[in-house]
Amino acid sequence: METVLDQVCASCGNPRTLYDRHCLFCGDVLSEPTVKPVVATPAATSSRGQAATVQAVTEYGGFWRRAWAGTIDVALEASAALVVTFAIDFAFSRIGRMLGYDPWIPKVATGIAYILVLTVGAWLYCAFMESSPRRATIGKRIMGLQVVTAEGGKVSFGQATVRHLMKFLSLFTAGFGFVMAVWTKRRQALHDMPCDCLVVRERAAKSLSAAA
Repeated sequence: METVLDQVCASCGNPRTLYDRHCLFCGDVLSEPTVKPVVATPAATSSRGQAATVQAVTEYGGFWRRAWAGTIDVALEASAALVVTFAIDFAFSRIGRMLGYDPWIPKVATGIAYILVLTVGAWLYCAFMESSPRRATIGKRIMGLQVVTAEGGKVSFGQATVRHLMKFLSLFTAGFGFVMAVWTKRRQALHDMPCDCLVVRERAAKSLSAAA
């Protein structure tokens, strides 16, 4: 006999849809919409024990630790983009003088180039670093954090790309998406949820990998 559960999150009481795995509001793991009788087997018992072990060893990255890591990364990205833009500005200025352009035209082109270099550079930096074997950007490595999947595995380049692009949504909600890491159960920000990524302490990531 099947028992139908209420279509709300048991932790925060907010509505959920039928196929959600995690609550959009608090990040908690949701129960299955229906409960069916199952026969306990040694394999199932082992899987449940393994899942409990993974949950027990998880130590999520706190909001302020993540904020400091993000500050370091933004400073590095902006500095690197500035160095590249100085070289572009030098080239544009010389070309502008050779072609007889007004001085402001190369400056405008340099400003646009800085935005493009910073945007593309930040994406490649985060996506490559977080999908690397180190699983972290320089800022996260300094703060002892790693980005992993919900099962403790390494995120792919595509997952890291989606996670990075979703940061704009966290930003455009007046920073609310970033602050969600304060109260969600697994300390997930809004941009962590689409690919179900977790930011954990480095020692916890090693424990998760061992348990998996």
